[in-house]
Amino acid sequence: SFEIFVFSELENLFNSSLTKLPERCREVFELSRLKGMKNREIAAQLNISEKTVENQITKALHVLREELKDYLPLLFIFEFFTFLK
Repeated sequence: SFEIFVFSELENLFNSSLTKLPERCREVFELSRLKGMKNREIAAQLNISEKTVENQITKALHVLREELKDYLPLLFIFEFFTFLK
């Protein structure tokens, strides 16, 4: 269906954007946002400070926002129509 196609394309764009992040930045972001780990857990696992974790997440979010900015309206429209069903 169209919804599956749109979701798949957005997922591909997101994954492509993730690959543009520096390795450590991507690793921290994935542990935080995709695996749900707390900053202190990430810091302990990677042997870095919690402040470094915070900075890497901020950097990742900035890059992802910039990379995906043209597609965010599509995501909102998609969510709106999905909500109406």
